[in-house]
Amino acid sequence: MPALWRFLRQRSNREILGWLGGGLVVLATALWTVTVYLWPPKPGDAHGGRAGVEANCGGLAIGGNVSGSTVVAGSVQQSDCSSKPK
Repeated sequence: MPALWRFLRQRSNREILGWLGGGLVVLATALWTVTVYLWPPKPGDAHGGRAGVEANCGGLAIGGNVSGSTVVAGSVQQSDCSSKPK
């Protein structure tokens, strides 16, 4: 029997590994929380603030996430679009 299975067959070893795994999850979560709190994303970053969106030529653009979206509709009069498709 491989040494790993012999090690895992003992109940005390499994309990210790469970506590260590849970502790690692708590530690990783705490580090992530501190990192996000101390260094929040700057507005305009790819992962942070809202990306600038523009609609023209009668198109439709949407910015933000699904629950708080902003819809901007462009009109042909405000753009330099030609009447012929490209």
